[in-house]
Formats: sequence, C-alpha cells, structure tokens
Amino acid sequence: MSNWARLLSAIVPMGGRSNAVFQQRLRDLALAHVLSHKFDWLMVVAVAIACSTWVEWQVVAIWFAANTASLYLSARHAATYLEVTDQQKQLRPDALRRWLVSFGLYTFLYLSIWSSALFLFWMPDKFGNNVFLLAIAAVSVSPNLILNRPLPSNFLIAAITLAGFFLGALAWHAFSMLTVVAGSYIAYMIVIAGHCLQLSETTRQSAALSVEKNELITALSKSKKESDAARMRAEEANRAKSQFLANMSHELRTPLNAIIGFSEVMNKQVFGPMTNDKYLQYSDDIHSSGQHLLALINDVLDLSKIEAGQYTIFEEAVDLSIIADDCLRLVNLRAHAVNIEIKKRFIQPLPELRADQRGVRQIWLNLLTNAVKFAPPGSRVTMIIDYLPDGRFYFGVEDEGPGIPEEEFETVLSSFGQGKEGKARPGSGTGLGLAIVRGLLEAHGGHFELESEVGRGTLVRAVFPTGRLLTIPEAGHGIRRTSVAYP
Repeated sequence: MSNWARLLSAIVPMGGRSNAVFQQRLRDLALAHVLSHKFDWLMVVAVAIACSTWVEWQVVAIWFAANTASLYLSARHAATYLEVTDQQKQLRPDALRRWLVSFGLYTFLYLSIWSSALFLFWMPDKFGNNVFLLAIAAVSVSPNLILNRPLPSNFLIAAITLAGFFLGALAWHAFSMLTVVAGSYIAYMIVIAGHCLQLSETTRQSAALSVEKNELITALSKSKKESDAARMRAEEANRAKSQFLANMSHELRTPLNAIIGFSEVMNKQVFGPMTNDKYLQYSDDIHSSGQHLLALINDVLDLSKIEAGQYTIFEEAVDLSIIADDCLRLVNLRAHAVNIEIKKRFIQPLPELRADQRGVRQIWLNLLTNAVKFAPPGSRVTMIIDYLPDGRFYFGVEDEGPGIPEEEFETVLSSFGQGKEGKARPGSGTGLGLAIVRGLLEAHGGHFELESEVGRGTLVRAVFPTGRLLTIPEAGHGIRRTSVAYP
C-alpha cells in the first residue's frame, strides 16, 4: 500500500458505523457546497465589477469565467454525490476515499482561482486598490473555512490554500506593511480555525447521532415489517383453520349423531332384547363416548365461528334466573357426587338482559362446570348476579378451589390453554371453555374478569355493558327477537 493510500485509510475510518458517519459528513459538505455556490458566485461578480475599474477587462473576464466554471463544477460534483448516496445507501470505503479526494481537489481548484486575484489584480502603484484586494481575501477566509468545516481534510486544504496565496502575495509584491498584515492575518486565521474546528466536532457528533437514528429507524421498520408479516400469516392461518372447522360442522355432526342415535336404540333394546349383557355395556359406552365427542366438537365449532367472525347472536330479553336454574340442574348431579354445595347470591329484583339466550346459557354453564370440576370435595360454589361498584352489571361464579396463579391467567383464557391444575387432571377438558366464554362476551360488547388467589379460590365475572340491561317486561307483551352478526 502506498503512502497516499495509507493516509487516506487513516482519514476514512474502515467498517460499519464509521463509514456511515463519514458518508454522512461528506453529505453535509456536499449540501453546503450546493447551497453556497450562488452566494459565492455573487461575490465573484461583485469583486469582478469592482476590480474592472482599474484592471484590464480581458484579465477580469478570464478570472470571472474561471471562477464561474469552477463553482459550477464544484456544485455539480456535490449534487452528484447527493444523488449517488440517495440511490445507494452505503458506499464502499474505496468509493468514499475517491469522493474525499475529489472534494479536496474541487475545493483547492476554486480557492486557487479565487485567490489568484491577489496576483492578477495587484497594481504596485495603487496602494488603496491593493488594500481592497487584501481585505476581500481576508474576509473570504471565514465563510470558506466554515463552509468546509464538516471534514477536517477539506477544512485543512481550504486554510492552507487561502493562507498560502495571501502570504505569498504579500511576499511576492514586497508589501510595505508585510509584517503587520501577515501577523494580523495569521492571528485572524487561528481564531477562525479554532472556531471552525469546534463546529467540525459538533458536525461530527451530529452526523453520528443522525446515523444512529437512521439505524434505529431502519431496525424498527424492519422489525415492524417482520412482525406485521408474521401477524398476517398467523391471522391467515387462524382464519383458514376457523373457516375449515366452521364448514366441517355438518360433515362432523351428521355421522356422530347417527352413531349416538343407533347406540341409544341398541341400549334401550327397541327392536328386542340383547342376549348378552356385554352388548348393552358396549352400547352404553358408545353412547356416552359419542355424547362426549359431540360436546367437544360443539365447543371447537363454536370457538371457530367466534374466531372466524361468523358467530351470530339473536338478541332477546333473557331471564337470568331461569337460565341459572337450568344450568344448576345440569351441574347439580356432578356436584352432589363429590359433595359440593352450590349456592345462589342474586340481587333483587333481577334485571332482564338483552342478549343471546343460548350464548348466555353457555357462558354460565361453562363457568359453573369449571368451578365444580376444580373445587375440592365438600366445598362450596356460589352463583352470583350483582353490580360492580362502578355500576356495571355482571353474573359469575365463585369457588373454593385451588386457585390460579396470576402468571397462568392468559394461558387458561387462551384456546386449548390449561393451567397446572388442568394438566394434572386427565380428562378435565380441552381448555376451550373460558376461551368460548370470552369470545361470547366480546360478541355482546362485554368482557371477562378473573380474580384468583392460590389456595383460597377463584371468582370469575361475565361483565355486560349497562346498555344491555332491560326493565322487566309486562305480562302478555311479546319480545322482539333480532339477529346481529358478530363482529
């Protein structure tokens, strides 16, 4: 590697974020050149007009044309870099080095042509005019150094070029106040350079922050796209599953109902007695297993309809006391078998609920069945109808079971989700009961609440919006039944 290449390698950091920061600093420099070239050209015009009063117009015209050309080329070069970096987000290190060199060359070219006025327009016998040239050259130091502050290398080229021409002109023309003017210029240059170096460091930090911000935005955007894609795939898979199960309702239920019906006919010996008791036992097993499987299929199909948005609620005035008694009769036999007492704690008078009667029945039956299933023998289960302190209406069930740890709440409420207690009891269910309850409540605009303490029991609430409460209808008045698609 040549010495020049080593120098460039030191100037342009290699790898990762360093390249990105350097590229951003080059963009800042390019943008500054693009934005400033019109102002610089106006300065060239002003100086050319002023100097044409004592310098031959041909010399001024050549100087003016050269400055105009160099400014145009420099601005076009900077604009090209901006276009390239807009299209190609990250340039290779060798490409960055080439751009660095070209920016330095264009800076040197323009400032050399600009400063050549100190030689071309100098008149030995016109002290005032020469002082004017020196003043213009000194004033141009500040904007040119600030313009090139984004990159120390370009800043250094600008400082050396301007100082070299200024001091060289003083020495070449043997200016009478050489020492004073040169000393003042150098002091002025040091002050401006110090200020520009501070600005350069600020620019570097700003570029680093900008790169970091862009990286974060890119990473977040990528993560969001991946998350959205994964969510869409999951939703599509869930819709496909739910659609499949919903469409399979007839195909699954029809043969199963036939099996249940035939097994019941055999069990009741409708067409004559069975000579072997084993056949009766087998037919009874077939019937009970079929009923269990049908209940499971009904749960799966109900949940799939809810998830697929195909569940339809038929709104009517629902008498909660009647539904509570129906559910109690269905569960009482199982509760008595394990010596569980079921109590009712209802407010009076009971309001009527505008809801889907089948859905409300299933909500309460699922809650009550769960409570009896997990409550210990000899304990108590309480059916509740009441208002919350904020006025919301609910019905629910409270048990004295083992309770559910808080970290398992989401699990038991998800489809096929079971907590430790459910997994420890083979045959305790599929884990669809509470998921169906939550789906039915959401279809009614309500929500499900769960409170539990390990070792003390669980309280579950089906909370309905107050807008679903009705006054008790007068006897003899019909109830209007409406069908509402969910969602």
